[in-house]
Amino acid sequence: MLTWGATHAQSYPWRAPGLPVWQGLIAEFLLLRTRADQAASVFESFQRHYPDARSLGDAPEDHLSELIASLGLRWRRPLFVQLARVIAERDGDIPTTVNELRELPGVGSYVAAATAALHAGNRAAIVDANIVRLLCRLTGREYDGETRRKRWLLDLADRLTPEFEFRAYGYATLDLSMTVCRPRQPSCPECPLVDLCITGQDRMPTLPP
Repeated sequence: MLTWGATHAQSYPWRAPGLPVWQGLIAEFLLLRTRADQAASVFESFQRHYPDARSLGDAPEDHLSELIASLGLRWRRPLFVQLARVIAERDGDIPTTVNELRELPGVGSYVAAATAALHAGNRAAIVDANIVRLLCRLTGREYDGETRRKRWLLDLADRLTPEFEFRAYGYATLDLSMTVCRPRQPSCPECPLVDLCITGQDRMPTLPP
């Protein structure tokens, strides 16, 4: 995965070097149940309007809400405002561990783990719907909306996450699940894990040469 990820990395504004952790948290919040290309334009607009944490303190509530309106999920808007207020009050000095991040408004398991591992330098196993699909296809298991909470899935994700290169691994698995192990028409011949994948091996004989 690390080898594949090094040559197939996707480019998004929240992957820029030197990004403040609090901006990484905002990005992961915007990515909740949202395609990356949709979140990218909203995140860039957010950066333009609020380049530092202090500017969030003076941000009108309606503007913060309107900023993410195009992403849908109306329930997310008040939580976004609350999260922005907390970041401003802390002057951007937010916690960096999963348990502490989960105490912030609107921050659940995925956002906390992604923020810790991808932006704050703390190891955490990232599990979202795409990772669930990838791991279940690898192991040949059925999956549904509740699989992400199953202990076997969480344990597997944790065992596969490297001790030190967890950031590169996290992005590689997210990229693979988005671009190759897609929900429909996965491109198994292009997958670096196909020889290890039960679902991929089952599909290979039926694929065109």
